[in-house]
Amino acid sequence: MGHWFSDSVRPSGTERTGELAPFNGLAYGVIDGHLFAGWQTPDKEDGTGADPVWSVHDLGTGRLQASMTCGYDLNNHINAGNYRSNREYGVVASPNGRYLAAGPVVFDLQRKKGICLAKSGDRKDIVIVSIRDDGTAYGAVQQDSTAEGTEPAAVQVDLNEGPNTAKVLGRGTIVPLVTNVKGAGRFLSRDDNGALHVSLRRER
Repeated sequence: MGHWFSDSVRPSGTERTGELAPFNGLAYGVIDGHLFAGWQTPDKEDGTGADPVWSVHDLGTGRLQASMTCGYDLNNHINAGNYRSNREYGVVASPNGRYLAAGPVVFDLQRKKGICLAKSGDRKDIVIVSIRDDGTAYGAVQQDSTAEGTEPAAVQVDLNEGPNTAKVLGRGTIVPLVTNVKGAGRFLSRDDNGALHVSLRRER
């Protein structure tokens, strides 16, 4: 594996890092030979903050594979130039590697485009936890505040059609944490005594 520097592969809409300036990007996570990155962007003309740019790169070469602007805040991970090792959401991929996601930030590498599921208008943040090969994604609606003991609403999204296809599933629905190439899913749940149940279910 070679090496590369972020300034040589940064997506459009982001600024170069000066010699004395802090890095303007963050290596968010790695999966299946791809690097998930977030980049701070210049403030708008009125002084308000602009949404960050998110991108996917080939891990070995740094080659930019897709990028988009999405309102998932980088400040959750960057604090006055200090980079935390923990991440709010894990990076997940479909079994065939076409779709990648980190929370509400999703990429379709075949079409080389992003799908932003961050809060917009009346829509809440949608956090993706697993993706099928056909682009069906499962996750949860991230509420601003959740009453104690109340689980976030499960949701299904067709990534080929975009955010407007998000469909809240029935109360108590458990979404798969992992899907495989044959459509089966691995599920985790707890019984009334708190014991953890792991199950593998085939597609009907």
